Amino acid sequence: MSKATSSIVVAVTLGLLAAAPAADAAKGVDYKGRTAGGHPISFRLHEGVARNFATGVPMNCIAIQGGGSPLTGVEAVSFSFVEVGIRDYKYSEQVKPSFHYNEVTRNHTMTLLRAGKRVIKGALRTQYSFLIPKYPIGTFSVYSCLGNTKFRARPTR
Repeated sequence: MSKATSSIVVAVTLGLLAAAPAADAAKGVDYKGRTAGGHPISFRLHEGVARNFATGVPMNCIAIQGGGSPLTGVEAVSFSFVEVGIRDYKYSEQVKPSFHYNEVTRNHTMTLLRAGKRVIKGALRTQYSFLIPKYPIGTFSVYSCLGNTKFRARPTR
């Protein structure tokens, strides 16, 4: 191989290597962080939109009419996309929650903001309620569940 041919091959190879990070950046940047409760949070930020948003929210469920024990734990929450720069975005969905065997209407209020050049911060509030049948037949315990968390995320390297 001549010197001219080898220098062209080297130049093309270096050009392709330099284009690879640019192509990844065009698809978005992965962000990871923790919530205030210590649960992991992850999403991909692309053109001001957080995609594949996933985290856990600490939940407390109490029987609002008495007669039931409180329930606590983590509710898995995910969104396909959320815009960065929103405040108090309200969203409802029909899902099967962690604490009940049937689908419920789960209500979310989300805030997602930039906190500097490379940090995304936010808050998430999740609420739903459900019925648990009791004895005698025809009586129920009404449970109301509420979870709040704040979070910060940074780009992964």
